[in-house]
Amino acid sequence: MSDRPDPPTPPPDPWARQTPPGEPGTPSWAGPWSVPRPAQPDQPAQPAGEENGWRADPTQGPTQGQDQPSRPPRPPGAAGPWQSERLPVPPPPASPHLLWLELGLVLLLAFAPGVLGLLIIALGNSADTSASEQLLPAIVSGLFSAFLSWSPVLLIGYLLVRSGEGRKGIGLGRFQGRADGLGGLGLWVASFVLVLVLARVFAPLGQREVDFLPTQLPLWFRWIDALVIATTAGVTEEVVVRGYAQTRLEQLKMPTGVVLALPTALWGILHLYEGASAALTIFCLGMLYAWYFHKTRRLWPIIVAHGLFDLTQLVLLLSAPPR
Repeated sequence: MSDRPDPPTPPPDPWARQTPPGEPGTPSWAGPWSVPRPAQPDQPAQPAGEENGWRADPTQGPTQGQDQPSRPPRPPGAAGPWQSERLPVPPPPASPHLLWLELGLVLLLAFAPGVLGLLIIALGNSADTSASEQLLPAIVSGLFSAFLSWSPVLLIGYLLVRSGEGRKGIGLGRFQGRADGLGGLGLWVASFVLVLVLARVFAPLGQREVDFLPTQLPLWFRWIDALVIATTAGVTEEVVVRGYAQTRLEQLKMPTGVVLALPTALWGILHLYEGASAALTIFCLGMLYAWYFHKTRRLWPIIVAHGLFDLTQLVLLLSAPPR
């Protein structure tokens, strides 16, 4: 009697209960909705969304319970207008002795004309202002004053190019319209509020009237002169006092109080020709600008605020009725 052939093996049922090898009695469902098994000790856990061959759609957002993807870090200088992200201080480009020498030369070139003017006022030898009330002497005097104001900035530019730092090293990177413009407008408003309050506080100390725009000059020239004065002061003073001096003092590891107060105090002293009240007010205004630069190391908003503040003051003088 011949052996009966074995019956054919039926195909596996995808929905039948199965027992995984090595795990007797453990139920498992092979369908696409099956519950994922825990990872074996020698087998890494599958990423979320890849159980049973199903991969999460990368075009879809994260599902509930999954971790949100982390955003890439914001590049330096890309903070909003009111954010306080601080740009890095460049490393010292030379020895401390050479940095002190360069800083002293820049400050001497920037402040020597003002110190000389204060000495003339202290000695009581007031200069003859009749020549400045004539058009041609006023033009020559304005050009000479602009040359003296821009000379330290040209020296700073040479030093920054020689050291390889560039203008970005003192906070003069690419102008960002929204961040720098809105930041400058905010500082401009804060400047006005601060000056209005301090002018009343320091009023008993006395203030000297200074005729920046003589009424004897043509009106068109006074408007041009006001624009030149505001632009020159906003750029040159901030580049020297805030951008260059504060950066160098910070590279020289000076305390924060010295970094903020020393250049600002020198800047305030040079305004003593307007009286003690004006000098103290300007010192406090300079401390506001110094704090902002120390916190952000962005110089453009301070230049915008300083230029707008000076221009507004000069426009008010032009708009005032003649005395």
